[in-house]
Amino acid sequence: MKTIFNNFLAACMLIPAMLGAHQPSNSLFGLMEREGAMKLEIELSLDTLEKNTKTENYYPATFRFTDNTGAPQEWDVKVRARGRYRRRVCDFPPLKIDFAKGELQKKGLLPFDDLKLVTHCLDGEKGDDSALREYLAYELYRKLNVRSLRAQLVHVTYIDKNDSRRKTTQYGILLEDVDELAARFDSEECEECYGLPLAQLDPENLRLHALFQYMIGNTDWSVAMSRNMKILKPVNGGPYWVVPYDFDFSGMVNAPYAVPNPDLRQQYVGQRIYMGAEHTNSELEVTAALFKAQKEEILQSVEQFKLLSRRSRKEILEYLGAFFDELETGLVLNRDGLAEKEPLPGKR
Repeated sequence: MKTIFNNFLAACMLIPAMLGAHQPSNSLFGLMEREGAMKLEIELSLDTLEKNTKTENYYPATFRFTDNTGAPQEWDVKVRARGRYRRRVCDFPPLKIDFAKGELQKKGLLPFDDLKLVTHCLDGEKGDDSALREYLAYELYRKLNVRSLRAQLVHVTYIDKNDSRRKTTQYGILLEDVDELAARFDSEECEECYGLPLAQLDPENLRLHALFQYMIGNTDWSVAMSRNMKILKPVNGGPYWVVPYDFDFSGMVNAPYAVPNPDLRQQYVGQRIYMGAEHTNSELEVTAALFKAQKEEILQSVEQFKLLSRRSRKEILEYLGAFFDELETGLVLNRDGLAEKEPLPGKR
């Protein structure tokens, strides 16, 4: 047990140094990053987008915001629908936004030119609720692991360029360019890492990632298939590491369109099933200790996220509370999950 504690203490001591070594860079995303929601306008042809959600074609748009120095910004960009599942079921598809590298260079910014926008998907309050829940999932992972995608909450007004009276405003999430994430940690994205042997991946990173996915009740991911994650490789050698995204099928987000994972015989969205690799009890205890140490901060982050309704915050707190109760029991996680639980309260 003494060895486990020493390992845990060493991991905690590394966190401040890692944060200091990887501050946000001089990039477009850096200009947008701030506390709370950033107001954003995207002017585009809504008809063109709606008719081409299943294509990979880009279309012109204008991207407007006020940066964190107070200066107004307006960019000519190209946008397209993205996502495999959401573009089929969403009222408004997720978007990929492409900036011109030449324009970034002219303004003295680094050439990270691709941003993903996680949209509200469904119109109205349900869409906002799901977007806010998913943003919170990104923030919770970032509290546990500094090697994570930066996510900026945005309150987006979509304006039809053909009729300025046609507009809608909803919450969304801007995700930093994966190349920027990789650069911040002296790594590069591995785009052909399907079936990568687990021995080549950082075991601590894998355990933390798997336990986080278990905490939020997400089974919509796969290391072997690089599904809903990016795999990165340090440029100077060392083990590969993973960073997750897309949490809409998790129990914490509980999106109205989410369905159980039939491959795992998941009975309902949010049923926790541990999908991590084999591990020893001592290894799992070290990882679990990291979560226990962050318990109060995690739960407080949910309670203080007042953009979510009280009902949604209560649901999430109860759901995460059940996870922390499991950690306290000392039960060993396995592929079949733990004891059966009732479906989430207020399942929509």
